[in-house]
Amino acid sequence: MEKQKSFRGFMEKQKSFRVVMEKQLSFIGSERKKSKESPGKRGDLPIHLAARAGNLSRVKEILQNCSNYETKDLLAKQNLEGETPLYVASENGHDLVVSEILKYLDLQTASIVARNGYDPFHVAAKQGHLGKIQRRIMFGPKGPNNLI
Repeated sequence: MEKQKSFRGFMEKQKSFRVVMEKQLSFIGSERKKSKESPGKRGDLPIHLAARAGNLSRVKEILQNCSNYETKDLLAKQNLEGETPLYVASENGHDLVVSEILKYLDLQTASIVARNGYDPFHVAAKQGHLGKIQRRIMFGPKGPNNLI
């Protein structure tokens, strides 16, 4: 009888240790998930995801599958944070994606402000990417752009 109680006590200790370890691991796991920036939490469209990742070929593919009106409308779409595809590309310093998106936008659409009060050019400057993006806009393959 004494052995049985001892064994149960050992099992209970082991079980409580396992529960503590699982909680710690799940905490670490949830931190990892948060850093992935799940599109469901932000309400990103595929164009937002491609722009955020700097995936130029995917951005081009999405834009080429739209008519002119649909393209401008798609690029003006905001996620839950109020970020446009141009905003997320600017924020992450993806200057090739920025220059591709700018081919389809006018100044008004390019200047849409996110919920945090920043437009794509302000957020690029804040993140230290403005110089690179400005050079891409001004001296891109098609010459000076009319946005600046």
